[in-house]
Amino acid sequence: MKTHARVVVIGGGINGCSVLYHLTKLGWSDVVLIEKNELTSGSTWLAAGNVVQWTGNRCNSRLHKYSIELYQRLEKETGQHTGWHTTGSLRLATTPDRMDEYRHVQSKDRALGIECHLLSPGEARALFPYMHTDGLIGAMYHPHDGHCDPAGTTQALATGARTGGAEIYRFNRVTGLERTKSGEWRVQTEKGDITCSIVVNAAGLWADRIAAMVGVYLPIIPMEHHHLLFEDIPDIAALEGELISLRDPDVPFYLRKEMGSLLVGPYEAKCRSWKAHDVPWEWAQTSLPTDLERIQEYILALMDRVPILQEAGIRHIENGPITYTPDSQQLLGPIQGVSNFYSMAGCNFGITQAGGVGKYLAEWIVEGEPGMDLSTLDPRRFGKWTSKKYTLAKVHEAYRLQYQPAYPDLEREAGRPIRTVPIYDLQKERGAVFGVRYGWERPNWFAPQNAADPNRFSFRRNPACFDRVGEECRAARDRVAVYELSAFGKFELSGPAAPVFLDHLTSGSLPKLGRVGYNLTLSPKGFIGEDLTIARLGENRFYLVTAAAAENKFQHHLEHHLPAGLDAQIRNVTQDLGVLVVIGPRSRELLSRITDADLSNQAFPYRACRYIHVGVSPVLAMRINFAGELGWELHHPLAYQRTLYQDILAAGEDLGLADCGMRALLNSMRLEKGYLMAADLCGEETPFQAGLDAFVKLDKGDFIGREALIRHKREGIPTRLVCLEVDAGDADAYGDECILLGDEVVGRVTSGGYGYRVEKSLALGYVRSDLAFPGTALMVDILDEKRRAMVVPSPVYDSGNEKLK
Repeated sequence: MKTHARVVVIGGGINGCSVLYHLTKLGWSDVVLIEKNELTSGSTWLAAGNVVQWTGNRCNSRLHKYSIELYQRLEKETGQHTGWHTTGSLRLATTPDRMDEYRHVQSKDRALGIECHLLSPGEARALFPYMHTDGLIGAMYHPHDGHCDPAGTTQALATGARTGGAEIYRFNRVTGLERTKSGEWRVQTEKGDITCSIVVNAAGLWADRIAAMVGVYLPIIPMEHHHLLFEDIPDIAALEGELISLRDPDVPFYLRKEMGSLLVGPYEAKCRSWKAHDVPWEWAQTSLPTDLERIQEYILALMDRVPILQEAGIRHIENGPITYTPDSQQLLGPIQGVSNFYSMAGCNFGITQAGGVGKYLAEWIVEGEPGMDLSTLDPRRFGKWTSKKYTLAKVHEAYRLQYQPAYPDLEREAGRPIRTVPIYDLQKERGAVFGVRYGWERPNWFAPQNAADPNRFSFRRNPACFDRVGEECRAARDRVAVYELSAFGKFELSGPAAPVFLDHLTSGSLPKLGRVGYNLTLSPKGFIGEDLTIARLGENRFYLVTAAAAENKFQHHLEHHLPAGLDAQIRNVTQDLGVLVVIGPRSRELLSRITDADLSNQAFPYRACRYIHVGVSPVLAMRINFAGELGWELHHPLAYQRTLYQDILAAGEDLGLADCGMRALLNSMRLEKGYLMAADLCGEETPFQAGLDAFVKLDKGDFIGREALIRHKREGIPTRLVCLEVDAGDADAYGDECILLGDEVVGRVTSGGYGYRVEKSLALGYVRSDLAFPGTALMVDILDEKRRAMVVPSPVYDSGNEKLK
């Protein structure tokens, strides 16, 4: 066994072998994998091997697509049997909402070049003739899906990795991890130590125990999952070719052919976790006790749909553990606070995603960033607020609701609330319907008293809240409104070296003293990392504000790039400070009633920041907002928030003050102003593509990503972000829909919604640069309807920014 390596991968399941294989494909041969037992002895051993492209998530769609492409060629490349079968897959719909979900997925997949089709019940039955169509309203068909032998595919990846120079050590458990004095990792194993630069935690069921060795809590828990193989069925055994796989997400179950029979896996509501946070090291290739009573209602429902199973006995039933995370998305990428330690955990769709996650994690390690946006999988989306109790509640919910429609406005309830602000109860009394972001409860909208079903979700304009959100927007336009944004990630950067450090970290100019500016961080390849607001509080003191979900990631970015010994200090003040925002044409009148500060244009111009008192509350007032109205953000110690909010409510009562939620702000008003969010800045576009040229100063000196931006500009800008005015029906675009010129896909929507202040349906999206000018007529595929769309100048509301200024 080696004593030194560049990378050590811990865990010999399909994910560990995939990242090992892809590291060698990128030219890194000094890499090893350590497995405590035989390869595939964890969840991989128990997997059914289904590989499907269906998902409501653009990131996962691309991972799945690549996995299929890899598995189709892997056997020929390595000579190792993988058992790949292209069967296609069929997904049934028994409710209108489910069919709407498929219509949206079809548009997303079309933008990604993934072939899929919407089918009638009769067309679906023609592909799977053994089912009844009672209650069906349609189906979705992906012709290139299939299944593989998980063990054989893992062995093929291992073979390919060994061919590329990697070494694999089996039956050798990792017992500890520690830092050397030089900053490398010492991986302690039963057979000796290996010193390396980088560790990849691909330990599957044991990934949380490996992470604990470096002081990190990984929110994963194994959930029990059954699959059953029926006895041979004559009609199936007589088939000469393949049989399409079948899923009914409203039962839910998956079903596919296995030899002369059918293999079935249900997802039961009364689910059960196994050995949470304490999976025994010695467990390997062992079934868990089965519980047929727990899943029998799903099997009976399946038999109603596929009657040929009614006379078949069960040949074999398997119950095994699959790791889940709180949001059912795996944990892929670097860990904040632990350098050169990468996570590859919580893979409940491990076989389907393994090819893709191995490829892009290898790119992340070798090239410093992945070749696609992996933010939905980034482990830094969970912070220190993520506890074992929370994880346990959420993984049960995630398993139980595995097949819940992926509504754009979906909010789940388990494990909440966690992080609340001091006015949470007051907002609730005023009708707040809460969502959650990075653990923080935030009002999505404010419902009237006795509102019917305020948590109803939809792919179309939601009758539960559509009109009410419009009232909030019009209040901001015509009178005055208040909203709360305490979930922002907030940091102080100070010290003599702070200006130079921050200037190197960002692409634009730093604001002058007492001013607020917008800026960007970039990757070395010139792609947008985070956007942030910067307030300059002193010559060497800055206040940095970024998106709530970016808090952990941005802190990691700051710490990673801060040179040792540089005289600059970073302080995370997110939990210390709250944010209330007062906006609208009467916002100055309201605030002037409760502050002695001069809020006139001359004394407090647009983009100025001042320390003032509002009522008895000390605040950092910043004359900016995300709605595009006259207004002030009031950043304040959380201890004062309750008093501050009550003072604002009292001062605004006769002015028609309204509470405002995130749907009004983020799904409507900011679109009207062309303000961008994470969905529009996904890490795969440069500032030039996003229309943020004004925040790039190539002549200011060196900054991260500068040389890459110069190259991008020289080579030409392939796509540009545009604002589209859409002739929508009862459904607006909300993200990932394909943009068409005739029948040609020319772009994709990144975000969208209804602009109540301008009474238009709007969408932001990237299109080919030759089409990115006002007046271009295009179409957007919204729920299987091609809706006319026109590129329009942005902003569409208050284009001269007169209200802001």
